[in-house]
Amino acid sequence: MKKKDAQKIADITADLMMVIGRMKRSARDSSGEGVHPGTEFAILDTIQRHGCNTVPEIAAWRGVARQSVQSVVNKLVEAGLIATKENPDHKLSPILVLSEHGDQHYEEVRLQLRRKYIAARPLLAEGDLDAASRVVAAIAQTWGSGLTDD
Repeated sequence: MKKKDAQKIADITADLMMVIGRMKRSARDSSGEGVHPGTEFAILDTIQRHGCNTVPEIAAWRGVARQSVQSVVNKLVEAGLIATKENPDHKLSPILVLSEHGDQHYEEVRLQLRRKYIAARPLLAEGDLDAASRVVAAIAQTWGSGLTDD
């Protein structure tokens, strides 16, 4: 790979991080209150879309410290958005699932985000979404699966 290509990948990654930051800040309802802080939504999304059902799995998938995930999960459990179930494989690491309220809340936030995505679609050429998915997948793959310490 040429140095120029590596720099372009670094720039794309930085731009993705900027977009994620903006998305987190924009998750507000009409009164300006947070509909769902980005980190909390990310935890719900990791449970819902990626099938990570314990704090260690979520932390590994997201590439963050288990303790930081645990503190957010505690808030989500307290808010009634996540329910815990006994884990037969590990007594200290309960299975996490979205509660009915959590599922509704998750879908509301996804709908709000989807409106932004729909607004962006006319700016994209045919094939851009598939290409972007391949690029992001390749970048993610270079950083490991997230499920191990590689």
